[in-house]
Amino acid sequence: MITESDVARLLRESGLPLAEWDSSTELVLDSLTSVWLLHHLEEQYGIVVGPEDEDEVTASDSIGSLHLALRRVQAGALEGARHVP
Repeated sequence: MITESDVARLLRESGLPLAEWDSSTELVLDSLTSVWLLHHLEEQYGIVVGPEDEDEVTASDSIGSLHLALRRVQAGALEGARHVP
């Protein structure tokens, strides 16, 4: 599962200035950063954010809320994989 530290590292790699952060650090993702983030989540963590979850993920307003949204996406993918015949 992805951690908050993983999320913060990805955001720093995207160019956001996050020298110091915690769960409540405010987050504003523009469209380019959102696309970059979604791509790297899939590349590095295998997290595929589908259209049904994209709004929640890209509208997250803090590192903590983004982390929780990504954990829900991961949990949903794991749950879906368990029910594949």
